[in-house]
Amino acid sequence: MAKVLKNNLRVLMAKNDIRTMVELEEKSGVSRQVLDRLDKGKSKRLDFDTVVKLCDTFDVTPGELFYVDEE
Repeated sequence: MAKVLKNNLRVLMAKNDIRTMVELEEKSGVSRQVLDRLDKGKSKRLDFDTVVKLCDTFDVTPGELFYVDEE
């Protein structure tokens, strides 16, 4: 089985009462396009700056934002 990097974006949004990608874009400073690709699992890569912005927004570590799943 292949291992895939996945994220807890929607879970963290719910915990932080962030309802839309537009609201997350405003709070994090990460572009909507990047957020949409991340949300849909279509990202091929992420900049460290993006990871830091999302971690700061949700007050989490990268290990809480991402996890490895076997498909």
